[in-house]
Amino acid sequence: MKKRKKEKKLPVLLLEDIPNLGQRGEVVKVRPGYFRYLVSLGKVTLATKERLEGELKSMLLSSKIEERKVKVESLKEEIEKLVLEFKIKKGEKGQIFNPVTKEKIIKALEEKGIEISRSQIELKGKIEKEGEYEIIINLGYDIKARLKIKVTS
Repeated sequence: MKKRKKEKKLPVLLLEDIPNLGQRGEVVKVRPGYFRYLVSLGKVTLATKERLEGELKSMLLSSKIEERKVKVESLKEEIEKLVLEFKIKKGEKGQIFNPVTKEKIIKALEEKGIEISRSQIELKGKIEKEGEYEIIINLGYDIKARLKIKVTS
């Protein structure tokens, strides 16, 4: 009777979720034949120390970017529900004393618990007339929110 040489299992890093094996980013041991098959599909890489550090960093980064995108999406929804109201003062000759500026918009949003920077507001100049306005706020990741502003005197 011939003795079969026991195959050593190889440590591999999963590049995507594989049913009955593990989740993306996990290190599991597989037989060499299964390893060759999974590598040919591009689903795993050999788990060397250098590769682990590189691959896991990129996986963490991509998951952080995804988390951030989700936060930005919810921020967009929050902003689009709001209607900010501002009062402007007019002089006797129709001159405007306190127009709506980016700073006022930022302050009003901060009061509602939303933090944005000046550069994110797409507003040229200031609002000096009564009426309803829609201002675009660039939140990053190509996501833009439309903020409604009502100006009365």
